[in-house]
This record gives sequence, structure tokens and C-alpha cells, in this order.
Amino acid sequence: MRRAWLLATAVAMISGCTHSVHVNHTSDYRMTQPISAHRLVTAKAEQRIVLGFSGNTDYVDQAFSELQSKCPDGRLSGIQTRYSTSHGFMSWTNVILMKGYCG
Repeated sequence: MRRAWLLATAVAMISGCTHSVHVNHTSDYRMTQPISAHRLVTAKAEQRIVLGFSGNTDYVDQAFSELQSKCPDGRLSGIQTRYSTSHGFMSWTNVILMKGYCG
């Protein structure tokens, strides 16, 4: 019985995960029309890290480029950037979520 309890505890500790939001930033709003006249665009990029190693270091630039590409004829305003991390067993994922108003 004790062995089963130890095994269940070890599995729970290994498979457990946490999430945290580090930064939530909003740029200025420069709009000449009401906010309802603008279109909301979003972009998301991730960086996967295993044992402290990652091959993708420009994921923030990728998210910003994607956001700009969704508003080719207009001007982005009110850009909201959320930086968060999801932790796993010996790995984690950094996530950038950007939203902005295209007008």
C-alpha cells in the first residue's frame, strides 16, 4: 500500500505543471475614430525550452511581424502584449500573445 502511495505521489509531482503571467503591457491608443470602427488582430508565438536549451530565440519578433502583417493597409494602435510561461517537467514554454487594433 505504501509503495502505491509513493508511486502515485511521484507521478503527480512529475506530471504537475504551473502557469504564470510575467508581463501584460499596453501601448498608447492613437485613434481618430471610435474603437468600434477598428478591427482587432491577434498573433501568438511560443518558445519551447527543454533542459534549458532552446533553438528559437526570435519568437517575440515573429509574433510582432505576424501582427503587422494582419494590418497591411492600416495603422496598429493599442497593442497589448502578454508574456507568460507554462512549466512542465524539466521543460517550459514561453508564450507571447499580442493583440492590436487595426484602423
